[in-house]
Amino acid sequence: MIGDEELARAVADRPHWRPDGDRAAIFEPPGAAVYVKVRRVARPVRASERYVASTIRDGRAIHILPCGTAQEAVRVAERTKWT
Repeated sequence: MIGDEELARAVADRPHWRPDGDRAAIFEPPGAAVYVKVRRVARPVRASERYVASTIRDGRAIHILPCGTAQEAVRVAERTKWT
């Protein structure tokens, strides 16, 4: 269960999302070579960096993008190239 209310609302009823602990969610469509983990930043420096979307391949982050809202991070995750 995702304890972060904003993130939980952003991923609610969306396909291919699953919780990853209390403050993160993972987007992983079937057959994808990578997945995207969205998590809330504990102490953001700027309001535009409250969440981070990390594209993960083979257990390593290959791309990281800060986002201002959970909804923005979800859109980024769902538009990620899967090859």
